[in-house]
Formats: sequence, structure tokens, C-alpha cells
Amino acid sequence: MTQNIGVVPIRRGFTLVELLVVIAVIAILAAILFPIFAQARDKARSAACMSNMKQLGTSIQMYVQDYDEQIFFRSTSNANSTRIHTATTGNGLKWWNMLMPYIRDRNVFRCPSDTPNPSVDANGVASIPRSYAASASMEALSLAQVFRAVDTIVITEAWSTNGSGAKINTEQWLEAFDGDMAPDPLRPGSMFKYANRHQGGMNCTFFDGHAKWLKPDAIWNSWYLSGCSLVHQYPTLRMCDNSYPGCQSSTESNICNSPRYQPYPAD
Repeated sequence: MTQNIGVVPIRRGFTLVELLVVIAVIAILAAILFPIFAQARDKARSAACMSNMKQLGTSIQMYVQDYDEQIFFRSTSNANSTRIHTATTGNGLKWWNMLMPYIRDRNVFRCPSDTPNPSVDANGVASIPRSYAASASMEALSLAQVFRAVDTIVITEAWSTNGSGAKINTEQWLEAFDGDMAPDPLRPGSMFKYANRHQGGMNCTFFDGHAKWLKPDAIWNSWYLSGCSLVHQYPTLRMCDNSYPGCQSSTESNICNSPRYQPYPAD
């Protein structure tokens, strides 16, 4: 009996050229998609940070209602007749601890895009991850003293690493008159201590309670957003511009002495 034996088909693998083409296509797709995914993640973090800022804005509104419409101060004696406050110290008087009773969630003080060193709570325990800092320009002022509350930044973001990536202590107060707002040579287009970590911008909370994303240029170019209008109106010997006799902040790093603000606008 004759047995028919079928022909076994020869299995052919990918050639080297085909494999290289597939790898190249995957690499191209990865190069296109990965930045999109990274940008989407950063936008989600920026949105969460903005939510924090809105909660801080609400807490500020409740705070000023409880304190005769006056905002918190820096626990220093840097005051004169234009900024009346009590010269005292204490962890409970740090601005984030003053707002804590209205928030009750320490994580609200942390931006999801940041890994800050912890700040002290009212008991002196370093337990609050804080990415934000308050604007010194409005410290100790009342709502009645602030002509444009809608353009007055109270809290915004601060760098927790320097331009080289080294960890630094997060600022408690950001000072337009002390170099904090000056351009950072290690981060072109950025400020020295104001952190524009979200697509080149930063989230800010304003005196009227709303929150908004701003770029450094917008702040630099605004007499009000920079806080320099309040520095000019309510100066102290250190918190001042060159128009104030005896001003101790006469260096170029004082953004309020910038030619763009002179002659000083009438409020």
C-alpha cells in the first residue's frame, strides 16, 4: 500500500529588515505619545493644585471675616503706621496654621507636582507638606486697604528645589522687594522663588477668594499682580520702593524699583 506523505510547509520568520521597521514604528509612536501622556498627567496635577488654591481662597474669606477683614502677618516687628499689627512670634501664627482651622486637611498645602520639605504645625511638629507661600506685599492689610482685591495675590507657588535640582527650604513669604520675583538665571523665563511649574505658569489665590493660573510675564508686567502697588501705598523701611525715604530695599533685585512701574501709577 502506498502512503501519501504531505509536504510540510516551511515556516518563515521575520527578516531583520522587517524587525527593524517594526521597532522603528514603535519608537516613533512612543516619541509621539509619551510627551502627550506626560502633558496630560501634568495638567491633571495642575488641576488638583488649582483645587487646592480654590480651597485656600475660601479659607481666606472665612479668616478675614473672623479677623475684622484683616489678613495674617509675618510675625515680625516690620511695621509702621501703614501696616498695624502685633509684633510676636509662634508656630500658631504662621499663615498656614492660621488657615488650618478652616481647611482641616494638611494635604491642601501641597501641590501634586511638588515634593516639599514638611513645615511645622501649630505644635512645632514638621508635618505639613507645603508647596505654597504667601505674598508679603499684602501682609497685615485689611480688605478696605486693598484697592483691587481681585488682582491682589495672597498665596502662590514656591520652588522647593533650586535651578540645579537641589532641595531647598520652601519659602514662607514671597517678597517682590527682596529679589524673590527677580528672573532666575538658572531657569530662563522663571522667577527666582515663585514656582511656575505648571506649563510655564503658577496657580495663585487672590484676596477676593478666587484662584487663577498666571505666567511670570503677566505678574512682572502688572503693577497690581506683582504686589508693588501695595508696597508703594503701604511701605515700611524694608517693604518699600525708592519713593519711600530711607527705603532699605533699593537694589536692582527689588522688582518694585523697575522702570516699568515708574512714574508710579496713580491708584
